[in-house]
Amino acid sequence: GSKVETRYPEIGPTTNHPYCPTLRGKIEDSKVPEGVASIPEIVINGVSIQAVKEAMQAAMHSVRNVEGVIKISAGNYGGKLGKHKIYLRELL
Repeated sequence: GSKVETRYPEIGPTTNHPYCPTLRGKIEDSKVPEGVASIPEIVINGVSIQAVKEAMQAAMHSVRNVEGVIKISAGNYGGKLGKHKIYLRELL
């Protein structure tokens, strides 16, 4: 995933390194569990909060039985990404 506080517009977003599987074992603050090979970041934009919730719900339901999926989570980034908070447990 990318960091919200990036200060390098010429290179675009920087890597959210604690969640980068290729850095596990190379950095002290890795949050990537053993056995995890990838952590895709999916950004959903919508015309309404309800549309975004429906898209998130559909995405979670579509991958819940996919072999290899260990966890589904969402980043909060301290509220820096917008005014809405969507709790995944409420969408199940």
